This record gives sequence, C-alpha cells and structure tokens, in this order.
Amino acid sequence: MNNIKLDLTNLLDEIIAGGKYSNLQLNYYFSTKGYNKKEKSFITNIIHTTLKNLIFIDYLIEKNASNIKKRKIKQLLRISVAQFLLNKESDYSGIVFEAVETAKIINKHQTGFVNVILRNIFQKYDQLVSEIPPTKKYSVELSYPQWIINKIASDYPENYVRILQSYKTKSYLSFRINPRKFSREDFIKLAGKHESKILFEIENVFYMSNSALLDTKEFKENCFSVQDASSYLAVKALDVQDDDIVLDACSAPGGKMSAILQEYNPDLVVASDIHEHKIGMLKEIKKKNNFTNLKIVLNDAREIGELNEKFDKILLDVPCSGLGVLRKKPEKIYTLENSDIKKLKKIQKAIFDSAYHSLKENGVIIYSTCTFTREENTNNIKYFTEKYPDLVIENVIFPDNVFISKDEFGGSFIDYRNKYLDGFYIAKFRKKGKNDI
Repeated sequence: MNNIKLDLTNLLDEIIAGGKYSNLQLNYYFSTKGYNKKEKSFITNIIHTTLKNLIFIDYLIEKNASNIKKRKIKQLLRISVAQFLLNKESDYSGIVFEAVETAKIINKHQTGFVNVILRNIFQKYDQLVSEIPPTKKYSVELSYPQWIINKIASDYPENYVRILQSYKTKSYLSFRINPRKFSREDFIKLAGKHESKILFEIENVFYMSNSALLDTKEFKENCFSVQDASSYLAVKALDVQDDDIVLDACSAPGGKMSAILQEYNPDLVVASDIHEHKIGMLKEIKKKNNFTNLKIVLNDAREIGELNEKFDKILLDVPCSGLGVLRKKPEKIYTLENSDIKKLKKIQKAIFDSAYHSLKENGVIIYSTCTFTREENTNNIKYFTEKYPDLVIENVIFPDNVFISKDEFGGSFIDYRNKYLDGFYIAKFRKKGKNDI
C-alpha cells in the first residue's frame, strides 16, 4: 500500500501542480503500473474524492498548518484526508501509519509533522467542520470557488445548491455502440459475460457499473466507444440526412464526428479543429473506421469561411467553462477564473458568427456547451437571435428518461437532475429560406 500511497501523491501532484487532466493521468498510470482491479478502484476513488473536495480538505489542513512549503507533503496530506473522508467511521491509525511511511520516502524530516497534522484533523474533525464561517459554508463544504457559487446563485437562485451538489457526485463510464458493427443485443451479451452491469441506457449509449469492457477485443475493434449520452444527443438533434454536407467544428476528440458517420449516411462530413496535435487523433479515427466521406482539416472555427464550403448542418460544440463535466474532470474549477468565461463568451460568439455565414438556406446549426452558466448559453442565444433575424429556434425532442429544462429562448439544458449524463446545453437554429422571409 505504501507504493500506491506514493503513486497517489505523485499523481495528485501531476494533476494539481502539473496541470494534467485527471482522467488522462489515471489512464496513464493504469496502463503503466500494473495495478489490479481493486487497486485501480481505490486509486480512482481517492483521486476523485480529493479533487471533488479540495477546498474542504485544504480548509481542514490549513486549520492545523498554514504555509506548507513541501509541495508533495501537502499532496500526501490531501490524499490521506480524502481517504479518511471515504470512511470516517473506521480506525484512522492505518491511514496515519501509511502516510508516515510514505513521508519517509518523500522527505524523512517531515514524518513527525505529517503524523501530528493528520491526527489533529481526524480527532477534531467534527469541531473543525462546525467552525466553518457561515459566509463560506457552501464554498468550503461543496468545494467551489466563491465566485462560482455567486454566479450560479445569480443564474439559478432557487436551485443553485442542488445544481452544485449534483456535479460533485460520482461519474459513470458510458459507451456508445457502433451500429455498423454491433447491436444492442451483442452489447448486452458482452456486458453480461464480463460482469459489467448496465446501470442506465439512452438509445445507443449505455452507462456501466465498471470499466471491464475497456479491456475487450470488441472495444479495440471499435464495436463501441466511450461517449456520454449528452454529446450523442447533440448529434441526434442535427437530424442528418443522406445528401447533407455536415461540418463538425471543434471536432476533437472525435466522438461526435464518429457518431454522425456511424449512424447516418451524409454525402460529406468536414471535421475541423484548431489544434494540430488533435488533427492526428481525428485522422487515426478515420483510418480505424475507414470513413470515406470524411474530410479532416486544421481550421480555427472562428474562420469557417476559409473552408470555402456551404453546409446543410453545422455542429458547434464550442469551447466553454466545462462546469457540466465536473463529475469527470473535477479539477477544472480550481484554475477557472470569471475572466475566462468572459473570454470564452467572445470566442463562442465569433464561432457562431463564422458558422452562420457558411450555413445554407434551410440549414441547421446545433449550438452546444458542456456547461450551465447563462452567460455562455441563454445570453448567447439571445444575442444570436437578435443579430440574425432569419434564424429560428426549433424544438429539440429528447428521450423520456432525460431530464430537460428549457430557457426562455427555447434552448435545452440536460440538467442537474440527471444522475448519469453530463450537464449540457443544446439549442437548434434553422436559417430561413427566401420563401420564409
């Protein structure tokens, strides 16, 4: 366990101090360290618990020791407190012992410090919680920066606490089947064979009890891929027809592009992304699937006109603050600033403006984000409809088992009441033809 505790310390440091994405670093460790299933589950739980409760954990630590200069010692304290939070009823002496043994490897002069701090936190836990200032209650207990609390409270005064609580809950792995290679019945049979329970399903997307299917030859053969139902439903809202020319702007990592080509038969899909290294990811997917009606281009979505093409359907899953995917990427909120949202809003508007001018008459734009701030969603929709009077918002039909909230302009939130789905916003625009104006 000591080696795993050291790995956890290094892993957390790479995420927090190194800026790595937690999901990618977990996958890297799992592919290189040779952990068994129980160890993988333990590591995942500790990392997610730490990241989802980071402000709360730091509050507990800082009440006992301020200005900790040894960064990895602080990471060790954080994961040890997270381990305690997962099972407060058990004897904590084992957690302290493991932490002290790990501290000997990191910095032997810090072992006594680690021992004292952890014992103080665990012994005085209830008292420390009771001393949280009322003005910081939600920020500390839910581990959100105060400015996010204020923003969401302003956007949703009646539901903001439930919204914030929801995106601190457990995330679930989901797969979308490739209907060209695999059926629903095939998937259910395979899941049963590998003791992976289907917890929830939406059309071709299945939420699973574990990650066992990632190790199957069927996954490697592209019979199904990792995708959340929320992004899949954005693709469904496009209503792609056989003769359509489709643009998937901001396409990487390619899940929506793949869904379009595996479930529909458009004349052409153009997949673009601004990042050159991500273009390689898209090309790999094209090769793996032998997509013949796919064109991949390096393009800034604010300059879609440079593609010299008019499109029947355009999917804009624009860069956003990502608050709707905090269950999977809980570290995002600790580096996000309010000024970032203002910058993102400008980018979102520029991308939409660019897409509008490349859309055919009677064509459709799907505007989607994986966040729930009104600034990035509803306020943008208001701007788009006022600027372009020939655009009409059309209703998007969702499956009955998906909770949806509509805003005043007809945009749809896949909202906080969904236990499994990412938080997502989808708005569907159609450009009027000359006969409609």
